[in-house]
Amino acid sequence: MSTDTPENTALDKLWREYGLVFREFDDLTLARWLAQTLGQLQGRVWRLSHPLFGAYRLAARLGHDRQIWLKRLATPPAAYPESPCCRAPFLPLLTRDVRETGLICQHCDDTLVPFEEFPADLQTDLGKWAAQYADVHGVAHWDERQRRSCGDYDRAYDEAAKQAERLLGQMGALWAPRLLELYPAVVWEDHDECLDVRPEDVDW
Repeated sequence: MSTDTPENTALDKLWREYGLVFREFDDLTLARWLAQTLGQLQGRVWRLSHPLFGAYRLAARLGHDRQIWLKRLATPPAAYPESPCCRAPFLPLLTRDVRETGLICQHCDDTLVPFEEFPADLQTDLGKWAAQYADVHGVAHWDERQRRSCGDYDRAYDEAAKQAERLLGQMGALWAPRLLELYPAVVWEDHDECLDVRPEDVDW
């Protein structure tokens, strides 16, 4: 199922509009805002959809384009190590595709920590969860033969969406906090556009 829908296109346009305010910042102001906001994010698990993190993400992308962290214009909180990918402060995103992508850098979108480098116990537990989620998510991408064979695809889709809501809630309640034991802050993916699961559908 393609995610390039009019709704998503309109949302992307809206977020670009939100980001205009940061383009008015000079490099020093932007660097200071990023460093101060990292202090607010520290020590907590954050939904990807949280407004504060959304604002940080917009500013961080602009900061990456301007190479703010390479210019050393502001000092981030000491708890954040330097990312190996872009040398920005280490701020990871945990997604449902963690087995394939590892943890994702919120400044440049590269892999921060490959899945195979996770602690062994977490790799085992989170790997089982990710495999279960992949099966549930796969319902959204069944071909015509699979849809016909299930008898009632709409019912199967709705059931998969309910399971996805529960599993995403586990991501926020169980797996992201375990990563917080290792990193200064953690962001987790709280939606699934393919199954029409929105952040407000996910309890944790």
